[in-house]
Amino acid sequence: MRRYLKKGSHFQSDLKDRQTAPLKRSDSELWLSLYAPYLHIWPFQDLCQKLETSSSKGLTSEVAARRLARYGKNKFKFPESETKLLKYIKNCFHGFSIIILLSSILCFITYYVETLYYPNQTADREYLVVGLVLLVCLFMSGTYRYLQANNDFDVVAAFKDLMPMYCTVIRDGHKRIILTEDVVIGDVLVISFGQRLSADVRFFSAHGLEVNNVALMGLSKPEIIDPVASPNYINWS
Repeated sequence: MRRYLKKGSHFQSDLKDRQTAPLKRSDSELWLSLYAPYLHIWPFQDLCQKLETSSSKGLTSEVAARRLARYGKNKFKFPESETKLLKYIKNCFHGFSIIILLSSILCFITYYVETLYYPNQTADREYLVVGLVLLVCLFMSGTYRYLQANNDFDVVAAFKDLMPMYCTVIRDGHKRIILTEDVVIGDVLVISFGQRLSADVRFFSAHGLEVNNVALMGLSKPEIIDPVASPNYINWS
């Protein structure tokens, strides 16, 4: 059996939950807003005190409910779906692609001016060719960005499927099985062999723990976890 402390999820919170949350913050929430990036190296006992949690009793139901209301659900928030044509147009006319488009238009204008003011002379087709080449490069770049964006979205969707639906936490000194999306910062989670991690966590007690990170980091072998957060962490049987 392994136990670990949720140190702060990277999953995007629900915007509606944030908007309806109370404006007043407790001292621990103010501290958390400043030092959230350093929770993985903060002294463990001091961290538990700051997060109003305990390695043996976990969070209280009151603190957990307050954090859930403020920070939102522990789940992915996907952007609103757009039509394929709109996505493709956005990827074509993005960033430096606008400069390529303007350069192409300038080449066409130059070719048109030459044919308009010098009708008796053969217009130099170099400007026309360059303009067409720039347009081809523009749409090829947009197509590549469009395909790459679709691949990234599919990867994020795959991570959503990797998330377990339920997990075991310790609250008010008792084990409880809750929805994964209801896990909050400071929760003490219990995990056994074969289970999947339900949040971004910091391990403080483990016995022969190996984590398979092939989906995240591409490692071919499981990574051995050695909790060195504190020399006084609790040894669970």
